[in-house]
Amino acid sequence: MSAYHVYRHYGFTLRSDLALPHLLPGDPAAPADADIRLAPIAGDRLAEAMHFRNWRAEPGELLFHAFGICRLLVANGTTITVEREPGATDAALVSIILGTGISALLMQRRILPMHACSIAGDGGAILVIGRSGAGKSTLLGGLVAAGCTMLADDVTGVTVDAGGATAIPAFPAMRLWTDSLALLGRDADDGRIQVREDIEKYYVPVPRFHADPMPVRAVVLLQVHNGATITRREVAMANRVEALARYVHRKNFLRGLGLQRWGFDSVVALARSVDMIAIGRPAMGATPGAMADAVIGHFGLAPALQPSG
Repeated sequence: MSAYHVYRHYGFTLRSDLALPHLLPGDPAAPADADIRLAPIAGDRLAEAMHFRNWRAEPGELLFHAFGICRLLVANGTTITVEREPGATDAALVSIILGTGISALLMQRRILPMHACSIAGDGGAILVIGRSGAGKSTLLGGLVAAGCTMLADDVTGVTVDAGGATAIPAFPAMRLWTDSLALLGRDADDGRIQVREDIEKYYVPVPRFHADPMPVRAVVLLQVHNGATITRREVAMANRVEALARYVHRKNFLRGLGLQRWGFDSVVALARSVDMIAIGRPAMGATPGAMADAVIGHFGLAPALQPSG
Protein backbone atom coordinates (compact mmCIF):
# COMPACT_ATOMS: atom_id res chain seq x y z
CA MET A 1 0.00 0.00 0.00
CA SER A 2 1.38 3.40 -0.91
CA ALA A 3 1.97 6.04 1.73
CA TYR A 4 -0.64 8.74 2.22
CA HIS A 5 -1.18 11.79 4.40
CA VAL A 6 -4.05 12.32 6.85
CA TYR A 7 -5.51 15.71 7.74
CA ARG A 8 -8.40 17.24 9.66
CA HIS A 9 -10.04 19.80 7.39
CA TYR A 10 -13.43 21.55 7.69
CA GLY A 11 -14.39 19.09 10.40
CA PHE A 12 -13.77 15.86 8.51
CA THR A 13 -10.86 13.43 8.12
CA LEU A 14 -9.14 13.86 4.75
CA ARG A 15 -6.72 11.26 3.36
CA SER A 16 -4.45 12.43 0.54
CA ASP A 17 -1.85 10.96 -1.81
CA LEU A 18 -0.38 14.46 -2.02
CA ALA A 19 1.11 16.37 0.91
CA LEU A 20 -1.05 19.42 1.75
CA PRO A 21 1.17 21.78 3.77
CA HIS A 22 -0.44 23.89 6.51
CA LEU A 23 -3.48 21.65 7.02
CA LEU A 24 -4.06 20.32 10.51
CA PRO A 25 -2.84 16.73 11.01
CA GLY A 26 -5.54 14.09 11.32
CA ASP A 27 -5.76 10.79 13.17
CA PRO A 28 -4.30 8.03 10.94
CA ALA A 29 -6.42 5.48 12.81
CA ALA A 30 -9.68 7.29 12.07
CA PRO A 31 -11.72 6.24 9.04
CA ALA A 32 -11.38 8.68 6.16
CA ASP A 33 -14.40 10.82 5.29
CA ALA A 34 -12.86 11.87 1.98
CA ASP A 35 -9.87 10.93 -0.18
CA ILE A 36 -7.63 12.87 -2.56
CA ARG A 37 -6.17 10.50 -5.14
CA LEU A 38 -3.57 11.08 -7.84
CA ALA A 39 -4.86 9.04 -10.77
CA PRO A 40 -5.92 9.29 -14.43
CA ILE A 41 -9.46 10.47 -15.25
CA ALA A 42 -11.33 9.04 -18.24
CA GLY A 43 -11.32 11.47 -21.15
CA ASP A 44 -15.07 11.24 -21.76
CA ARG A 45 -16.04 11.53 -18.12
CA LEU A 46 -19.28 13.51 -17.73
CA ALA A 47 -19.52 13.91 -21.51
CA GLU A 48 -23.27 14.42 -21.31
CA ALA A 49 -23.28 16.59 -18.17
CA MET A 50 -23.95 20.32 -17.91
CA HIS A 51 -20.97 21.83 -19.74
CA PHE A 52 -19.19 25.15 -19.15
CA ARG A 53 -15.85 26.49 -20.38
CA ASN A 54 -13.62 24.53 -18.01
CA TRP A 55 -15.97 22.39 -15.93
CA ARG A 56 -18.82 19.92 -16.24
CA ALA A 57 -21.18 18.78 -13.52
CA GLU A 58 -24.14 16.60 -12.73
CA PRO A 59 -25.66 15.69 -9.35
CA GLY A 60 -22.91 13.96 -7.38
CA GLU A 61 -19.96 14.68 -9.70
CA LEU A 62 -17.98 17.67 -10.97
CA LEU A 63 -15.08 17.67 -13.42
CA PHE A 64 -12.87 20.78 -13.41
CA HIS A 65 -9.95 21.56 -15.72
CA ALA A 66 -7.26 23.95 -14.50
CA PHE A 67 -5.46 24.42 -17.83
CA GLY A 68 -1.77 23.53 -17.63
CA ILE A 69 -2.09 22.24 -14.06
CA CYS A 70 -4.58 19.39 -13.60
CA ARG A 71 -8.04 17.97 -13.98
CA LEU A 72 -10.13 17.33 -10.87
CA LEU A 73 -13.03 14.92 -10.53
CA VAL A 74 -14.96 15.62 -7.33
CA ALA A 75 -17.44 12.87 -6.53
CA ASN A 76 -20.15 12.33 -3.93
CA GLY A 77 -18.47 14.43 -1.24
CA THR A 78 -15.99 11.61 -0.67
CA THR A 79 -13.34 11.70 -3.41
CA ILE A 80 -11.21 14.19 -5.32
CA THR A 81 -9.32 12.50 -8.15
CA VAL A 82 -6.43 14.60 -9.46
CA GLU A 83 -4.83 14.07 -12.87
CA ARG A 84 -1.65 16.09 -13.09
CA GLU A 85 -0.72 17.76 -16.39
CA PRO A 86 2.90 17.63 -17.62
CA GLY A 87 5.18 20.05 -15.79
CA ALA A 88 2.68 20.98 -13.08
CA THR A 89 4.28 21.31 -9.65
CA ASP A 90 2.91 20.02 -6.36
CA ALA A 91 2.38 23.63 -5.21
CA ALA A 92 0.20 24.37 -8.24
CA LEU A 93 -1.86 21.23 -7.63
CA VAL A 94 -2.31 22.06 -3.95
CA SER A 95 -3.60 25.57 -4.75
CA ILE A 96 -6.30 24.15 -7.05
CA ILE A 97 -7.22 21.32 -4.68
CA LEU A 98 -7.54 23.57 -1.62
CA GLY A 99 -9.57 26.14 -3.56
CA THR A 100 -11.84 24.77 -6.27
CA GLY A 101 -11.60 21.10 -5.31
CA ILE A 102 -12.42 21.50 -1.64
CA SER A 103 -15.23 24.00 -2.34
CA ALA A 104 -16.94 21.49 -4.65
CA LEU A 105 -16.41 18.75 -2.06
CA LEU A 106 -17.94 20.95 0.66
CA MET A 107 -21.03 21.58 -1.48
CA GLN A 108 -21.48 17.87 -2.00
CA ARG A 109 -21.21 17.38 1.78
CA ARG A 110 -23.86 20.11 2.27
CA ILE A 111 -21.39 22.58 3.73
CA LEU A 112 -21.72 26.04 2.18
CA PRO A 113 -18.28 27.36 1.11
CA MET A 114 -18.51 31.07 1.84
CA HIS A 115 -15.79 33.16 0.18
CA ALA A 116 -15.05 34.79 3.54
CA CYS A 117 -12.23 35.08 6.01
CA SER A 118 -13.31 34.64 9.62
CA ILE A 119 -12.27 35.16 13.22
CA ALA A 120 -13.48 33.76 16.53
CA GLY A 121 -15.34 36.46 18.45
CA ASP A 122 -16.53 36.36 22.07
CA GLY A 123 -20.08 35.45 21.04
CA GLY A 124 -19.28 33.44 17.93
CA ALA A 125 -17.55 33.62 14.57
CA ILE A 126 -17.41 36.84 12.54
CA LEU A 127 -17.17 36.37 8.76
CA VAL A 128 -15.84 39.04 6.38
CA ILE A 129 -17.04 39.07 2.77
CA GLY A 130 -16.38 41.57 -0.03
CA ARG A 131 -15.36 42.02 -3.64
CA SER A 132 -11.89 41.10 -4.84
CA GLY A 133 -9.61 43.98 -3.92
CA ALA A 134 -11.80 45.19 -1.06
CA GLY A 135 -9.06 44.26 1.41
CA LYS A 136 -10.38 41.14 3.15
CA SER A 137 -6.97 39.50 3.51
CA THR A 138 -5.35 42.72 4.69
CA LEU A 139 -8.13 43.25 7.23
CA LEU A 140 -7.69 39.67 8.45
CA GLY A 141 -3.96 40.32 8.80
CA GLY A 142 -4.73 43.43 10.86
CA LEU A 143 -7.15 41.50 13.06
CA VAL A 144 -4.62 38.71 13.65
CA ALA A 145 -1.91 41.29 14.43
CA ALA A 146 -4.31 42.88 16.95
CA GLY A 147 -4.64 39.55 18.76
CA CYS A 148 -7.73 38.02 17.16
CA THR A 149 -8.03 34.29 16.54
CA MET A 150 -8.53 33.06 12.98
CA LEU A 151 -10.90 30.38 11.71
CA ALA A 152 -10.29 30.67 7.96
CA ASP A 153 -8.44 33.00 5.62
CA ASP A 154 -10.32 32.61 2.34
CA VAL A 155 -13.18 30.10 2.48
CA THR A 156 -15.19 29.52 5.64
CA GLY A 157 -17.46 26.48 5.74
CA VAL A 158 -21.00 27.22 6.96
CA THR A 159 -23.80 24.85 7.92
CA VAL A 160 -27.30 26.01 8.79
CA ASP A 161 -30.00 24.17 10.73
CA ALA A 162 -32.86 24.97 13.07
CA GLY A 163 -30.35 26.03 15.72
CA GLY A 164 -28.72 28.66 13.50
CA ALA A 165 -25.53 28.96 11.44
CA THR A 166 -22.22 27.31 12.31
CA ALA A 167 -18.79 28.29 10.98
CA ILE A 168 -16.36 25.46 10.24
CA PRO A 169 -12.62 26.35 10.30
CA ALA A 170 -10.07 25.63 7.57
CA PHE A 171 -6.31 25.64 8.39
CA PRO A 172 -3.96 27.85 10.47
CA ALA A 173 -2.34 30.00 7.79
CA MET A 174 -3.24 33.11 5.83
CA ARG A 175 -2.63 33.47 2.09
CA LEU A 176 -1.47 37.04 1.46
CA TRP A 177 -0.46 38.94 -1.65
CA THR A 178 2.83 40.86 -1.64
CA ASP A 179 1.09 44.23 -1.25
CA SER A 180 -0.84 42.97 1.79
CA LEU A 181 2.39 41.71 3.36
CA ALA A 182 3.94 45.15 2.85
CA LEU A 183 0.95 46.92 4.43
CA LEU A 184 1.21 44.59 7.42
CA GLY A 185 4.96 45.12 7.74
CA ARG A 186 5.64 41.46 6.93
CA ASP A 187 7.18 41.79 3.46
CA ALA A 188 10.47 40.38 4.79
CA ASP A 189 8.78 37.61 6.83
CA ASP A 190 10.98 34.49 6.82
CA GLY A 191 8.00 32.28 7.73
CA ARG A 192 6.16 32.80 4.46
CA ILE A 193 5.95 30.15 1.73
CA GLN A 194 4.91 30.95 -1.84
CA VAL A 195 1.51 29.52 -2.75
CA ARG A 196 2.50 28.93 -6.38
CA GLU A 197 5.59 29.72 -8.39
CA ASP A 198 3.65 31.90 -10.86
CA ILE A 199 1.86 34.21 -8.39
CA GLU A 200 3.13 36.59 -5.71
CA LYS A 201 0.98 35.13 -2.95
CA TYR A 202 2.30 33.50 0.22
CA TYR A 203 1.23 31.26 3.08
CA VAL A 204 1.84 32.99 6.41
CA PRO A 205 1.28 31.00 9.64
CA VAL A 206 -0.95 32.54 12.32
CA PRO A 207 -0.25 32.44 16.08
CA ARG A 208 -3.89 31.91 17.12
CA PHE A 209 -6.25 29.50 15.39
CA HIS A 210 -9.64 28.17 16.50
CA ALA A 211 -9.90 24.60 15.19
CA ASP A 212 -13.46 23.75 16.28
CA PRO A 213 -16.79 24.76 14.71
CA MET A 214 -18.58 27.62 16.41
CA PRO A 215 -21.85 29.55 15.94
CA VAL A 216 -21.80 32.43 13.45
CA ARG A 217 -22.36 35.70 15.28
CA ALA A 218 -22.17 38.18 12.42
CA VAL A 219 -21.11 38.89 8.84
CA VAL A 220 -19.14 41.98 7.81
CA LEU A 221 -19.58 43.22 4.23
CA LEU A 222 -16.34 45.03 3.44
CA GLN A 223 -16.67 47.83 0.88
CA VAL A 224 -14.43 50.54 -0.58
CA HIS A 225 -15.46 54.19 -0.96
CA ASN A 226 -13.88 57.50 -1.92
CA GLY A 227 -14.46 59.22 1.42
CA ALA A 228 -11.90 59.97 4.12
CA THR A 229 -13.26 58.00 7.08
CA ILE A 230 -14.18 54.42 7.91
CA THR A 231 -17.96 54.01 7.81
CA ARG A 232 -20.31 51.50 9.43
CA ARG A 233 -23.97 50.73 8.75
CA GLU A 234 -26.37 47.87 9.28
CA VAL A 235 -27.29 45.87 6.18
CA ALA A 236 -31.06 45.76 5.73
CA MET A 237 -32.62 42.30 5.70
CA ALA A 238 -33.91 42.91 2.17
CA ASN A 239 -30.31 43.23 0.91
CA ARG A 240 -28.67 40.44 2.89
CA VAL A 241 -29.59 37.44 0.76
CA GLU A 242 -28.30 39.02 -2.45
CA ALA A 243 -25.05 40.07 -0.77
CA LEU A 244 -24.42 36.67 0.82
CA ALA A 245 -25.34 34.70 -2.32
CA ARG A 246 -22.77 36.68 -4.29
CA TYR A 247 -19.98 35.40 -2.05
CA VAL A 248 -20.59 31.68 -2.11
CA HIS A 249 -17.27 30.36 -3.42
CA ARG A 250 -17.67 28.77 -6.86
CA LYS A 251 -21.40 29.48 -6.64
CA ASN A 252 -21.94 28.51 -10.28
CA PHE A 253 -21.19 24.90 -9.37
CA LEU A 254 -24.45 24.71 -7.43
CA ARG A 255 -26.55 24.62 -10.59
CA GLY A 256 -24.57 21.84 -12.23
CA LEU A 257 -24.54 19.77 -9.03
CA GLY A 258 -28.31 20.12 -8.65
CA LEU A 259 -27.85 22.04 -5.40
CA GLN A 260 -29.29 25.45 -6.28
CA ARG A 261 -32.29 25.10 -3.98
CA TRP A 262 -30.17 23.89 -1.08
CA GLY A 263 -27.71 26.75 -1.62
CA PHE A 264 -30.46 29.37 -1.74
CA ASP A 265 -32.18 28.01 1.35
CA SER A 266 -28.85 27.98 3.21
CA VAL A 267 -28.11 31.59 2.28
CA VAL A 268 -31.60 32.72 3.35
CA ALA A 269 -31.25 30.92 6.68
CA LEU A 270 -27.80 32.47 7.22
CA ALA A 271 -29.16 35.94 6.44
CA ARG A 272 -31.95 35.52 8.98
CA SER A 273 -29.82 34.08 11.77
CA VAL A 274 -26.94 36.58 12.10
CA ASP A 275 -26.20 40.27 12.38
CA MET A 276 -24.78 41.88 9.24
CA ILE A 277 -22.90 45.15 8.99
CA ALA A 278 -21.26 46.96 6.07
CA ILE A 279 -17.92 48.57 6.85
CA GLY A 280 -16.62 51.06 4.29
CA ARG A 281 -12.88 51.36 3.79
CA PRO A 282 -11.50 54.61 2.34
CA ALA A 283 -9.72 53.85 -0.94
CA MET A 284 -6.69 55.74 0.35
CA GLY A 285 -5.17 56.01 3.80
CA ALA A 286 -6.93 53.34 5.90
CA THR A 287 -4.31 51.17 7.61
CA PRO A 288 -4.89 47.49 8.48
CA GLY A 289 -4.72 48.48 12.15
CA ALA A 290 -7.41 51.13 11.78
CA MET A 291 -9.70 48.75 9.91
CA ALA A 292 -9.13 46.06 12.53
CA ASP A 293 -9.94 48.58 15.28
CA ALA A 294 -13.24 49.39 13.55
CA VAL A 295 -14.28 45.73 13.61
CA ILE A 296 -13.01 45.12 17.14
CA GLY A 297 -14.71 48.26 18.41
CA HIS A 298 -18.04 47.59 16.71
CA PHE A 299 -18.35 44.08 18.11
CA GLY A 300 -16.72 44.82 21.46
CA LEU A 301 -14.16 42.08 20.97
CA ALA A 302 -11.52 41.31 23.56
CA PRO A 303 -8.60 39.89 21.55
CA ALA A 304 -6.03 37.79 23.39
CA LEU A 305 -2.90 39.86 22.95
CA GLN A 306 -0.55 37.02 23.76
CA PRO A 307 0.64 34.14 21.60
CA SER A 308 -1.35 30.94 21.87
CA GLY A 309 0.26 27.99 23.63
